[in-house]
Amino acid sequence: MANPRIRNLAVVAAIVGSMLLCSWPGRAADENPPGAVKTFTLVAVMIDEAKFWLPSSITVEQGDHVKLTLKNNIPGADNQHGFSIPAYGITEIVTRGTPKTIEFTADKPGVFPYICQLHPAHIGGQLLVIHKPRSRASAQ
Repeated sequence: MANPRIRNLAVVAAIVGSMLLCSWPGRAADENPPGAVKTFTLVAVMIDEAKFWLPSSITVEQGDHVKLTLKNNIPGADNQHGFSIPAYGITEIVTRGTPKTIEFTADKPGVFPYICQLHPAHIGGQLLVIHKPRSRASAQ
């Protein structure tokens, strides 16, 4: 039987790799034409006692409408975990087994952390909103 640490590392690598492919900036642009909703699924997981949201980074452009589906897959007695992007006024509680969907417009550029507001020790992530220069037509 394989060493449990090696097996867990392989699981983490597979999860992170698949999440990166799903949230890679170039892929989002290819799959979502201009004006389309940018959709992401974020999953709260626990690996070796560490609890965090995957993917740990999502990228959109300023002005994009963003739809996040939040899933809590953390086992244990505590079946609720938080998801918050303070800079966008988003604060939700996600119950295991009950996905939650939130939508917002990414109207300000920058790097904005997302966290579990219920458990500060959990590892959060970041929302990267890329500045989208105004075209000359929209500036007039």
